Amino acid sequence: MGFAFNIEKCVAWAAGLSSEQDWIQYGLNGSFESSAELTLPPLKNIPAMQRRRLSPFAKLALHCAMEAAQEHSSHVDTVFSSRHGDLHRTATLIRNVADQEGLSPTQFGLSVHNAAAGLFSIYCGNKAPISAISAGESSFIAGLIDSLAKLKANGLKRILYVYTDLIVPDIYLPYVSAQEQSIAIALLLTPEKEGQTRYQLEMADNEPKEACFQPMDFMKFIYEPSLKVWGAELNHQQWALSRTNP
Repeated sequence: MGFAFNIEKCVAWAAGLSSEQDWIQYGLNGSFESSAELTLPPLKNIPAMQRRRLSPFAKLALHCAMEAAQEHSSHVDTVFSSRHGDLHRTATLIRNVADQEGLSPTQFGLSVHNAAAGLFSIYCGNKAPISAISAGESSFIAGLIDSLAKLKANGLKRILYVYTDLIVPDIYLPYVSAQEQSIAIALLLTPEKEGQTRYQLEMADNEPKEACFQPMDFMKFIYEPSLKVWGAELNHQQWALSRTNP
């Protein structure tokens, strides 16, 4: 089983890494300032009153999604993926329950796992199929596989894949990997075309590789020209993503 495809657009945002030049340097150096403060995108195309209601998680997701989709934002099929979802908003609701405080219906509605997907649909007027998934530490590769399966099975011209996660609230830090970082990635994926960099994702027989934070590992692969193969695990299955330049 395999998928051949091209990446028409890649937009990503993390602490200290917000421009394509930042990501190019990350690809070349393989390191970044992990202590850098996470700044948030301005999202000037969203009215200020609506923008103020958005959490940092939603702002990252929407920025990357809209920048990657561009003129296709109103009609492109989309897959959103996240391991934790908007856990900071959810954690606040849990504290409210523990303190026997009233819950805000708006805050609850914006905390669910598909909230960012719904906001993207509303702001862009997108009525195409949109889904939101989670698969633990393998959420990034799971979302990529799901996107490519939809692209191929439905004969789509393109599909938008958006992955977002933030460093979890302090109370949850003991339960997650220290490698996790706040990051959002949006990929506009298309069927393979001649003359473009070709990617091939397929199951592999490789031995399990050392656990990594898949989104950052993937971005290292995208922006490091000498790397030809990237590997990731999903449910004890090994997947290999290879690249062939035109």
